[in-house]
Amino acid sequence: MWLVGEDMPREGNRVTLNSNVKDQWGNPVPNVHFDDHDNDIAMRNHAFQQGERVYKAAGAVRTFRTPPYPSTHNMGTCRMGASAASSVCNAHGQTHDIANLFISDGSQFTTGGAENPTLTIVTLAIRQADYIAREMSARTI
Repeated sequence: MWLVGEDMPREGNRVTLNSNVKDQWGNPVPNVHFDDHDNDIAMRNHAFQQGERVYKAAGAVRTFRTPPYPSTHNMGTCRMGASAASSVCNAHGQTHDIANLFISDGSQFTTGGAENPTLTIVTLAIRQADYIAREMSARTI
């Protein structure tokens, strides 16, 4: 059984560059730091308990709790919003500080939700492309 919940945002979760380890092109490799929020742990334990109840009701004599897989949809690092004070980009993924810089991935989401984000990312990218085309035609970017 695969149960999906939404991790709470934590200010300390981050991606930094490792100045001591380089990739094949000589660039610093990323370090991903992630700590569970107390609510994440409570949500996971609740899901385990409910899943075990379902399996036992179906006749299971033994269940196993599998730790979360190291697979995530990392989102929210360049959140979209109305102002630079609370977000990185506007509703079209255009950064507040640099007019011709656009964010085109899940980092612009304000929350992750519980579903695969691919179709939402594609939809936002199509809307963004239309916006960029209009702005370029108007010579505003």
